[in-house]
Amino acid sequence: MDMNVNTTSAPKGIEINVIYLLESVLKKWWVLLLSALLSGVLGLGCAFITTTPTYSTNLSFVIYNKNANDVDDSADINSSIKVAETFRYILEGRTLCDEVAKDCRADISSDDVNDALTATVMEGTNIIIVDVTTESAEMTYEIAKGLAANYGEIINYAYPNATLQMYEKPFMPAQADSQTSLMTFSLVGVVIGLALAFVVIVITNAVHDTVQKADDIQLKLDANLLGSVDSIKTGKGKNKIKRLLITDRTLGFSFIESYKAIRTKVETYCRRNEHKVIMVTSANENEGKTTFAMNLALSLAQNGKSVLVIDADMRKPAVCKFLNLTVSPECDLANVISGKTELSDAIKYVEKHKLFILATVQANDEPTEILSSQQMNKLIKAARNEFDFVIVDTAPASVVADANILSNFADAAILVVREDFAACARIRGVIDDISQNKAELIGCVYNYASTSGVRGAYGKYKYGYGYGYGGYGYGYGYGYGYGHSHSNNDKEKEENEQ
Repeated sequence: MDMNVNTTSAPKGIEINVIYLLESVLKKWWVLLLSALLSGVLGLGCAFITTTPTYSTNLSFVIYNKNANDVDDSADINSSIKVAETFRYILEGRTLCDEVAKDCRADISSDDVNDALTATVMEGTNIIIVDVTTESAEMTYEIAKGLAANYGEIINYAYPNATLQMYEKPFMPAQADSQTSLMTFSLVGVVIGLALAFVVIVITNAVHDTVQKADDIQLKLDANLLGSVDSIKTGKGKNKIKRLLITDRTLGFSFIESYKAIRTKVETYCRRNEHKVIMVTSANENEGKTTFAMNLALSLAQNGKSVLVIDADMRKPAVCKFLNLTVSPECDLANVISGKTELSDAIKYVEKHKLFILATVQANDEPTEILSSQQMNKLIKAARNEFDFVIVDTAPASVVADANILSNFADAAILVVREDFAACARIRGVIDDISQNKAELIGCVYNYASTSGVRGAYGKYKYGYGYGYGGYGYGYGYGYGYGHSHSNNDKEKEENEQ
């Protein structure tokens, strides 16, 4: 099995994956639902504000093409149907509207009457229905009565040989018309809300292009997937797990076995390529690189290997606190590199975990200059000769140059990728940087894989409900260039994410 990673063909720009897009939209179904509900309510509110209640009544007429009083002759229905449109025009005409306006007690013009009338010929019949609708029940009834009183004279004058008989008289509207516009506005609001939410989700996913599932390691990053590590319920208060180590059996079978599977792949790769020094990094801070580095070292030690862990994150060292280990400042990595302390004296063996530790005891102001020195290169070469594996925990690779420097001294590199966290473009940049140096990228570890995580703003998983991963985090506010202001809440959050 060839585990070499081709980073030269990493995808550039934005690619559209329809299936992935639909999955992203479905994951945010609650956004669609909320947007639809809010827009529907807004549309209903607009309808209430802009729509005035109306009142309607109607009159029904039957057309006879001959004088209705001539009872010996039957009405010519076909001819009546043909002239029905003409009668409809007369009923809506200005002459009749003027007469109706004169008879109304209210101050109303013929134009108002014309606007209130709608005459409709029932298809295939000689029946005309006239609807009268205004914003007042009294006005509606007045116009309808005026129409009933004046239509005969106008029709007889225009068509003396035809008869238009009223067979349904108008009535006073008892209540306002049902406002179908309310439902229409609501439905339009729902559709607009769904459309807007869909567009926002699509744009957000296009801009917030992150790794959201294990398959994205290959699809988006064109990198090898070493394995996937699930998020773990850490609890709260006194029962909170402060550090996640595979030596703790209470963390569950899946968590422990995921590291054993990754260990097997790493051992196979390193044995085939005669590699010993493995650099562990991530694109951004708080992706769980230190937790992964320590558990990888523990899993290798459990398999009978001698393993040295070098805490080369000299800006925010975490290994000592992660293992609850007290180390003298004289044994600091910087003192070894400067020659103040011998390497053999600085390395500490932790019997409990069967690990050798070369710690950074305190943060250093000039880590780049120290790590890029030839003394650091010689230190790693010496460690390579003494141990089966050397695991180097470094600072985030896309934030500072430390990991890029150390990748010239290491044999291989592992990139920890947290679910839905770092932008794919940033991760691809780290992969490209590593590929240009000595270290070969073994692959990526998909970290914080969501099992029952709760979706939060901007698509990121929140762990405020007791879900987290990792034991220690000490913030990168002063050295890593993100410009984060680290409040006490930020520090507490980082303790669950490093």
